[in-house]
Amino acid sequence: MAGGMTQALRAAFLGEAPRWYKNTILVFLVLNPVLFALDPYTAGWALVLEFIFTLAMALRCYPLQPGGLLTLEAVVIGMTTPERVFIETTGGIEVVLLLIFMVAGIYFLKDLLRFTFTKILTRVRSKLVLSLLFSLVAALLSAFLDALTVVAVVLTVATAFYGVYHRVVSGRRADDGEHDHTNDGALREPTRADLDGFRAFLRSVVMHAAVGTALGGVTTLVGEPQNFLIGTVVGWDFGEFFVRMAPVSLPVLGVGLATCLVVERLRWFGYGAELPANVRAVLEAFERNESERRTPHERAGLLVQGIVAVFLVVALAFH
Repeated sequence: MAGGMTQALRAAFLGEAPRWYKNTILVFLVLNPVLFALDPYTAGWALVLEFIFTLAMALRCYPLQPGGLLTLEAVVIGMTTPERVFIETTGGIEVVLLLIFMVAGIYFLKDLLRFTFTKILTRVRSKLVLSLLFSLVAALLSAFLDALTVVAVVLTVATAFYGVYHRVVSGRRADDGEHDHTNDGALREPTRADLDGFRAFLRSVVMHAAVGTALGGVTTLVGEPQNFLIGTVVGWDFGEFFVRMAPVSLPVLGVGLATCLVVERLRWFGYGAELPANVRAVLEAFERNESERRTPHERAGLLVQGIVAVFLVVALAFH
């Protein structure tokens, strides 16, 4: 009975996160009191790096759980006090509300974002132009919305298309619901070559979008939470922040987009993979079928989301 309870608690710790991630958080929790006893200054910096780690791995585990455990431990061992935590939380409440607003906005606009990235992926044939468009669109979105959630949308679109093609070459219908796209057992050898090329293509496109979110997020006051904190402390509004940061942010954006083109053209680091012709044919047929089946209600929803997106951008820019 005790052994079963222990296993259940171990499995429930941090939910569905991988075991290595859970073990890493446990190492942090054990190491922090030791570091604090030896050198509080080092322990403070270690805690900051641990928080950054939880944020970087947010796709593996929602950072509120491990971050909350680290915060509670910092209070228990005397690294901070409940009063100081309260002061810092209330002082950053605008940032917290901004993040909530961004995530809610992305959720509301998810259908429009999927529609946009789907059209780009199926209509643009040049890989160079496609890579540049994914980076630019992701940069524009992350300048006003949460960058991590934009990446999540791109990953969703890429996974959906991969699943569509995998179902077709596995002998099933493109719109079949239940299918394990990690199992390649039913594929023929020529199909496997196309599938490998499709994987390489999707990896490069997703990475271009991820880099684009980082490039766009630094340009505006609401692009990243730390930007909002900086603007609040120094008293910059949206326009002043953009102007003052432009000598750094815009050249970085230009270099980032140029790097995107260079690695694609020279096929460095696994980039440059083209979309196989057979895969394109399947995806275009699927996209046409989806467009034909789209109801007037769904089209109206996309129109409303587009209007809301324009309103949000203007409201954030002039707030």
